[in-house]
This record gives sequence, C-alpha cells and structure tokens, in this order.
Amino acid sequence: MMTVKEIFEKTVKFFEEAGVDSPALEASVMLEDLLGLPKRAEVLAPDMMLSPGQEEAFLSAAEKRAGGYPLQYIIGNWDFYGRKFFVGEGVLIPRPETELLCDFVLKHYSRSVPPRIVDLCSGSGCIAITLAKGLPGADVTAVELYEGAFEYLSRNNALHGNCVKTVRGDALVPFGEFDCIVSNPPYVTGSEMLELQKEVTFEPETALFGGTDGLDFYRAIAKNWFGNLASGGVIAFEIGDTQGEEVKNILAESGYHNAAVMQDYEGRDRVVTAVKM
Repeated sequence: MMTVKEIFEKTVKFFEEAGVDSPALEASVMLEDLLGLPKRAEVLAPDMMLSPGQEEAFLSAAEKRAGGYPLQYIIGNWDFYGRKFFVGEGVLIPRPETELLCDFVLKHYSRSVPPRIVDLCSGSGCIAITLAKGLPGADVTAVELYEGAFEYLSRNNALHGNCVKTVRGDALVPFGEFDCIVSNPPYVTGSEMLELQKEVTFEPETALFGGTDGLDFYRAIAKNWFGNLASGGVIAFEIGDTQGEEVKNILAESGYHNAAVMQDYEGRDRVVTAVKM
C-alpha cells in the first residue's frame, strides 16, 4: 500500500511525462474529490495510508487522465460561479469564460423587475441556475435537447433546489415570451473540429460543432426567437474569440439593436449582446 505522499508524487511525475497541464494541482484535486481526502492531503496528511481499493481506483483514474480524459469527468463535478455542478460524458464542461455571460445578465437586471429568462442549449444548466440564484424572483427556463445533457441539467437543478424550469426540446423551436434570451451554443467551426485539444474531443460533438463557419446556431436563434423576445428585451450569446463582428452583424440583420461585443479576462471577444426595440 502507498501513502498519500507517495501516490501524489508518483502521479505528478506520471502527469508531467504525459504532458498534463498543472500536474500537481490536478493530482491534488483528484485526491480530494475522487477519494474524499482532506483538501491538500498531500501536505496536511502525507503519511496517511491508502486502502488497496483507494489505491487501485486512484491509479486507474490517473491512467485515464494521462490519456487525455478530462479531469472534470473523472471527478464528476466542476465549479462554476462558486457552485458545484455535476458533469460527465454527454455534457459540456463549464468554463470560466462563460461566467462573463452570467456577469452581464446579472448586472443588467440587478435593479429591475425580475425578468423572464430562457437559456438555450443549456447543457449542465450552469448558466440558467447561476442566473436564477443571482436574480431572486426571476423566472428562468433551461432548454436542452440531448438526453445525456438533460440528465445532468435535471441533476444539477435538483442539487440547487429546482430553481429553474427544465424543458427537453429543440433550442431552435421558440415558445413563450421572454425578457432575456441567453445562450452558449455550439460554435466550433468545421476546421477547428479537426484540431481540438485531446481533452475536448471527449466532450459531445453536439455541444461543440456550430456548422462549417461555426455560426449556424447564432443565425437560427436570432431569427427564430425574435418574435418571442419582449420589447426592450436582451439577447446575449457566448461566442468564439474570432466571431464578435460576425455575430454582431447577424443580430443587426435579424432586427436587433445596439449590438456590442465584450472581451474576456484575456482581452478576447467572448460575449455579444443586443436589444430588441
């Protein structure tokens, strides 16, 4: 049997050789989340002995991670906006840059009557649930088509108090009337799909591929949902970092006004917003 320190050091070296980013951090996260050990156990409890079952489970998971399997899928959850969300095969992994989309909507409606919001292509539900938690009284609906992702949406909704309405359906088929349409749709181009990082290839293609130029969902959502957005309502998209001007033009051509592009923490285009007059 191995101690926590021994298996940690072995895993860090293994990850370094495999080219895993942040090998020490990932090994530490796996000890905590996969085995349920105390945070930073490799420092605070280095001589703790692992059981044979723990050792076998950990080394098996480390093998998968070294082969490119996402850390988030291995531990089964990930943080978004300070909350835990269940994730696994079949659903897109929440990413820090998506928090900017939530920041915009939360700020926009912070002093207004609680809005009616629809989150299209909701996936894990991280956007919808974050907005519902941050805007008390808001009526938030999350729409997701695919079974695997919808299961995670439902689990996360239950985890966070069933704070949103969930709809299993096609995000391109409108219904109801809303004050805000928000979406992080598939936006990877055909050529980019051929060059994805290995970790990303394990995520569902249906949550990534946005057509040859990556803009299919922006065109369809902007056009199809225009009549379901209330006057004065806002539409907000996450985008790929080269798509700002193109999505602005799509929104303008679809009848929206005041289209604007917001940059992420690294100065890259990440969110496009517009208003229906």
